[in-house]
Amino acid sequence: MKNLSKKALYAAVICGLYNQASAIQTIDENQYQQLMPTYQGAVDYRILLADKVTVNYHCEIIETPDGGYDIDREGCNKPGQFYHINWQEEFPSEVNLSVIGTPSSNTIVEHKLWAIAFAHASASSRIQMQYGLRKGANGTFDLTKPFATGERFGDYFERQMNPNYFVSKGLQESSLGKDLPAGVDEDDGVLQIEYPGSAWAELQGVVGGGFPLPFKNLDPRTVLSSHTGPARNILGSSLSSGFYNGSALAIVSGSLPWNQGSDLSQDSMHLFLQQSKDPDALSMLMSFMYNRGPYAAKDQLLRSQEIFDHCVSITEDLEDDWTCFQKQNDFGARYIRQIPDVTNTLTLAAIQGSTYDSQLSWDDIANYLSLLQNYGFYSKVVIDKAKSASKAVFDNLKSNGTISYQTQFGHVLEQIMVNLPIYELGEGGPYDEQGKKQFYLYNYTDKTALVVANNEAAQADVNEFVLSQNRIAVDINGQFVQLKSSDGAYDCTNEANNALAALKATIDETYVSLSAQLKLTLSENTCSFEHGPHTPPPPVQDGYWDPSKLYNQPGQIVIDALDCHEYKNEWYIVGGNAPSKVFSQDPWGVWRRISERPNSACLSDKNPS
Repeated sequence: MKNLSKKALYAAVICGLYNQASAIQTIDENQYQQLMPTYQGAVDYRILLADKVTVNYHCEIIETPDGGYDIDREGCNKPGQFYHINWQEEFPSEVNLSVIGTPSSNTIVEHKLWAIAFAHASASSRIQMQYGLRKGANGTFDLTKPFATGERFGDYFERQMNPNYFVSKGLQESSLGKDLPAGVDEDDGVLQIEYPGSAWAELQGVVGGGFPLPFKNLDPRTVLSSHTGPARNILGSSLSSGFYNGSALAIVSGSLPWNQGSDLSQDSMHLFLQQSKDPDALSMLMSFMYNRGPYAAKDQLLRSQEIFDHCVSITEDLEDDWTCFQKQNDFGARYIRQIPDVTNTLTLAAIQGSTYDSQLSWDDIANYLSLLQNYGFYSKVVIDKAKSASKAVFDNLKSNGTISYQTQFGHVLEQIMVNLPIYELGEGGPYDEQGKKQFYLYNYTDKTALVVANNEAAQADVNEFVLSQNRIAVDINGQFVQLKSSDGAYDCTNEANNALAALKATIDETYVSLSAQLKLTLSENTCSFEHGPHTPPPPVQDGYWDPSKLYNQPGQIVIDALDCHEYKNEWYIVGGNAPSKVFSQDPWGVWRRISERPNSACLSDKNPS
């Protein structure tokens, strides 16, 4: 048998991971019910969305006598720091369900759309987090064992990630969309799924994860913007937020192609959640990763097995243990305290009777599902199947043509969820990074460029900001979706695709990846491209930071020629701002300063005597 090279073996593994059939296309009713809470010894189908209750949010954080932080409850009484929830009073009108590019005559009373969307996002989150992360047929968490709090999966998740969790995030992120700028149709939505790049790019699968099916073909402005769709696009925003929960958990749970099967503490968030004794660990840590990004968790409470073991043993106020978290009184510190706090407040109010309810007709449910299709999350065939199954349950439950949202819709939602396919992590995304043939695109304009490109299979492949004088690798057999300046001053997408076609006309099957380049320049607002053999800029001195180099292993030490200090990367990084600039903006970002004094040789080179 011929020996495989490491490169060939890696490519084979990656192809295997991403070309295999999905482990689970849908789940059955029994699997769904294992993810549900219980009430009086039976599956609890009630949907307890808080209503007619006032909550505080956007509160300041104060230091406590024991050195921790807490929400300043006494001082949290200013305008914009409290919200009275009354769904039917605030959203009483009938809204049309048209979205950009897809007109519709369907309507629904707005408060019903908010309520159904929150319930759907909660159900979708637990399914995707359990069965969509490539953790085997049994899923991410061990459903045969209780969590360290003594609860089974369904009760644990219901307490912390029920519909009120998404209300809490909507308040914290955007006051449920109200404090987003009026007249701007490219905001990030009620739950702030950032785009371009960032969270949306992650969902599209640009790092080998995410959920490229369906996100690679979705338009974020259509799905997210609070000013372009029905009810502030709450369906698109909340469902995307639910999928992001799965994507973030995957990154820190050994689900990506290069860390599958890893038993490192940094790849064990799923084990941390199941073993943590803090009752708010799930809502706290998912909020932490939502705000700071999942890699921040690798750098803090997951950074070593010793730290992991210490942090899972904390029984309460995990967020105030400075072994687990870095002590910072900033927006992130408020976020990871207030999301669980508001979620708990709303959940308790709902349990005590301050609960939303409304009578839903079949048209309400069918129109909601059609809207889900029109956004592009699922095909007509899939939605028709979900409609058929859920209508049978609806017809069995209805009285005078309607059902109760609070006590009966949960049964209908079950049939919707078991008939919608489970999107697996990375499914439909890039799969053979080693075999892909690429070229370098150099940005020689004086502005940062947004580069969005598909690969040969028309899959989302690149979604990055490329700084001036920097480059990015693009599939030579792909296509540009966007190439424009980040400030909108120029749009070179059409010219870029014409230039790419001209470049492709000069190569054949013997082309060696990354041996060609396109150079983008801008003159008098005209986009110009020059193609030819790759001619890299003068080499960077050994040991110095190179903006074109891939730093794919943490702990690589470089000298920044700007200030001559040494820096160490904490995770994968290529390009971007110089380490000194990154560090000055965020001391806990990817680059950390490790030298107390500038490098003397660097100083000498900069200031020769």
